[in-house]
Amino acid sequence: MEQVIEMVSFKLIEGTSAQTYIAASEQSQAFVASQPGFLYRSLSHDAASDSWTDVVYWQDMEAAKKAGEQFKSHADCQPLMALIEPNSVDMRHQLIKMSSCNS
Repeated sequence: MEQVIEMVSFKLIEGTSAQTYIAASEQSQAFVASQPGFLYRSLSHDAASDSWTDVVYWQDMEAAKKAGEQFKSHADCQPLMALIEPNSVDMRHQLIKMSSCNS
């Protein structure tokens, strides 16, 4: 099976500080890291467009999809979800074809 990268791009609700969002993202990491097939996660910000991208590497597509089904409703993820502008979310999954990581 091929590993999967999950990329979620979005904007925050107006008035949300970066520090507040990062704290909520760190809280959601407890859930994400506990999911079977989780490999790695990072969060980035593009200041020019004021958009964020949450990137998660998964062992396979099944693991990514199962975690995604539970993410929005899990208690550790609720604070994060409340800070995201729902209409701005763009979620994509792609198969990893080359990697320098040994995961």
